[in-house]
Amino acid sequence: MRAWLKERIRRARIWWGLRVANPYPEMLPNPPLGTIGPRQQAAIDGLETVGIFLGPYRNLTTLSAAILYLHPECQVLNHAGPRVLKDPALNFLTDYEEDKFRAFCHFGLTMSQGGARGSYGGSVLLAHAYADHGPMRRAYLQRFGATTRKPEVKSLVWKESQRVTHLLRSDAADLEELLARNARLRFLLPIRNPIDCAHSLARLGMTRVYGEQTQGQVLHVLDMILDDMHWFLEWQVRYPRRFFHFYQNQLNADTLNDLAAFLKLSQDQRWVGDTLSIYRLRPPYEYEQGVRAHYQQRVEQLFGARPDILEDFLSFSQPLERELA
Repeated sequence: MRAWLKERIRRARIWWGLRVANPYPEMLPNPPLGTIGPRQQAAIDGLETVGIFLGPYRNLTTLSAAILYLHPECQVLNHAGPRVLKDPALNFLTDYEEDKFRAFCHFGLTMSQGGARGSYGGSVLLAHAYADHGPMRRAYLQRFGATTRKPEVKSLVWKESQRVTHLLRSDAADLEELLARNARLRFLLPIRNPIDCAHSLARLGMTRVYGEQTQGQVLHVLDMILDDMHWFLEWQVRYPRRFFHFYQNQLNADTLNDLAAFLKLSQDQRWVGDTLSIYRLRPPYEYEQGVRAHYQQRVEQLFGARPDILEDFLSFSQPLERELA
């Protein structure tokens, strides 16, 4: 009875936070993690895929994760990197074991129902893509109410892109082995205009993610962003069914349906319609011609042997940026 009452109180606090509270909450109460019993094991076994965002910060990952959370079969864990990666029982990315993967899935399905904004992480409902944008919040609440856990989850998606990218590119992880040992893993890369991505990192003082020496050096940060994207796309050539990318200026109904299929989610036209009604154009950043010339030269070096990819990246030379309405 006590556990039932605590859960009712927790859900009431979430309802108040999402529907009534002003300002919008930065925290929501966590459910107890507990152990993996038969019900939790069934939920883990029911996952068709576990998707992981890769690539730089400020690269539309939050918006993309928020959009995926509008799908009725997708649960999203936002951030929580320190809690996962520093816990040997949860970090399945290094020294892979099936028990670690199952523990991570249990953690993600549970902790994505509450938590806090920032690195502690939890529900993507606390992220700026929901907190700062009424249309996104309304689309979610109109369809799901104040619940933070979908009744039938087919895909668990984790958004901790930069930390995980750095880990997978280091000697601490073996991406080839991960792909071989776990058929449910999928990797996602939204591609925002890389110049805008670099400027956004600089504007917010976040270039230190590429090392102390990069602070304020936009061109160097831009090169490292492109290198991360090139690394991802090279893996996609080898494993096209395990890696998926899309461009910010090409998000349409076909792309969304392809994304759902990639994660083995059902085709859902309401989800597609809600997403396209929220996604809107805004003016790009302003930057010097020298930055644009540097960008064009670098992408030609990286993608010159792949004309289709090169054309898409060069289209950002006349940048357009999308964000929420």
